[in-house]
Amino acid sequence: MATSGKLLINMEAIKNASVEDKLLLQEYMKIEKYYRYALKEMTARLENLDDYCDYAFAHNPIHHIEARIKTLDNILEKIHRRGHPPTMETIKNNIYDIAGIRVICNYINDIYQMIGLLSKQKDIKVRLTKDYILKPKDTGYRSVHIVFDMEIYMKETVIIPVEIQFRTIAMDMWASLEHELRYKSNNEFSESDKANLKKYSDDLYNVDLCMQKMYIQKTTGDKDDD
Repeated sequence: MATSGKLLINMEAIKNASVEDKLLLQEYMKIEKYYRYALKEMTARLENLDDYCDYAFAHNPIHHIEARIKTLDNILEKIHRRGHPPTMETIKNNIYDIAGIRVICNYINDIYQMIGLLSKQKDIKVRLTKDYILKPKDTGYRSVHIVFDMEIYMKETVIIPVEIQFRTIAMDMWASLEHELRYKSNNEFSESDKANLKKYSDDLYNVDLCMQKMYIQKTTGDKDDD
């Protein structure tokens, strides 16, 4: 994910869009600021919770945060790929990742701690959860995806969805390299390639578990029974 900034747009793609698509984008531009505001607000909440954990538990669960607003041409591409009509109703009811944040945590336990702390905030509600750590994808992909509905206060109160992907450093490394290999390679993946990627994901997950166990031992004094 790129760092959030000014609105990004593929002018060639928009120029060639249909009349219906162009009308939708004009309507979307009127509310785009709400998504950008929600992105900034949620990022600040995460940073504040990380500071709280440092104060309360002498540990920062977050390694780093990445945030972005989905580009206009990518919004259109997703709408058409899913077979939805290009309307504002489609955006509001089906496109939950316009405001997207990736939270890279140090340990697996940190992910669930951050999710728990966020879920307790009164003006944030969980809309959708997909836990690919408890149940990884067949490819080996691991992450927790949560869509939070966030109340935004401007002239009126607006509910804006923000998708957050939580990963460990190891999970993020695998996902980034897997994406690079899969989508930027000129060659098709063989069954052997797919099996190797899955194995590497499993190996990294075991490393995650071992590093977390070591951290707990070193910070709590618990001894290894093995």
